Amino acid sequence: MPKKLHYLLYMLRIRRVEFRIAEIPILIIPLFLLMRDTAPLKTFALWEGIFIFFLLFAFGDMINCLADRDLDAVYKPHLSEAVYGLGLGFVKFQIIGSAVMALVLTAHLSWLLNRWLLLPMVAIGLLLGAAYSVKPFQLKGRGLAQVVCLWLIIFFGPMLFIALLVNATPSVGVVLFAASFGALQMGIILVNTAEDYPEDLKANINTSIVSLGLHRGISLSFWLAAAGAVGMVDTLVKLFVARNVASTWFVLMLPALLGCVYVLYSILKLNLAIATQTLETAIQTVKVAARNVPIWLTVVAWTTLVATGVIFLEQT
Repeated sequence: MPKKLHYLLYMLRIRRVEFRIAEIPILIIPLFLLMRDTAPLKTFALWEGIFIFFLLFAFGDMINCLADRDLDAVYKPHLSEAVYGLGLGFVKFQIIGSAVMALVLTAHLSWLLNRWLLLPMVAIGLLLGAAYSVKPFQLKGRGLAQVVCLWLIIFFGPMLFIALLVNATPSVGVVLFAASFGALQMGIILVNTAEDYPEDLKANINTSIVSLGLHRGISLSFWLAAAGAVGMVDTLVKLFVARNVASTWFVLMLPALLGCVYVLYSILKLNLAIATQTLETAIQTVKVAARNVPIWLTVVAWTTLVATGVIFLEQT
């Protein structure tokens, strides 16, 4: 493969482009909840905001790859290869460049929309994204702070950012929906974190699962997902009623409800299965269950997207 193509492949790898499909619902759901017509889609400001949205995710992915390059050499060698293939200096240059670009573009966007809350939001997001992976903070190794940090930088923060592009004062319902959706998804992600329990324990990384222990960590996964699911469905019903959505459209909430039930049942089944198992057996059980995490995340995200799309269609 030509050297230039190698570099391109490596640059895509450290930006974890495979995650973009999971980020689309995070982007579109707030738009569906807040747009009353398609006019915002024709504005430069919205598309500039969307570019910043993806730029911030790329920043977080790159800095995580850089910080974990040696650990990834064992468990995710393709990421470590990409970092060292590009060179540490060039990767750092891309990270810094992305952060500066995000701040400059957000300053322009804040001026354009006269919504200056966007600038500190992005600045805080960049700081948290760096603090999650980089020592001495390394929030991913600070117990339950890992859960809070990921909830903020992956779900709640980005969804609120997109909401502010459409409305200077998003409703309480929209804010609660974003918070609940993020909690549900974080509950699922904890199962993925639990998959790496023995490796993180060996590497002395005090993730939320290492801090709690595998059994209690999976229990937290279930209760967090359950709280998020209840909050999300309840808020969604209230938004349907508040927006005067025709009763016949309520049937399209059913896939989201069934998706939540499916995910909660799966995590509860896992929780009950490992409750009576030894640690060694429980680790293997969790690793098998964690293979379904991408499916669980996708089911919840895309069925929820359909439900919120009904609200948008009823407004236009």
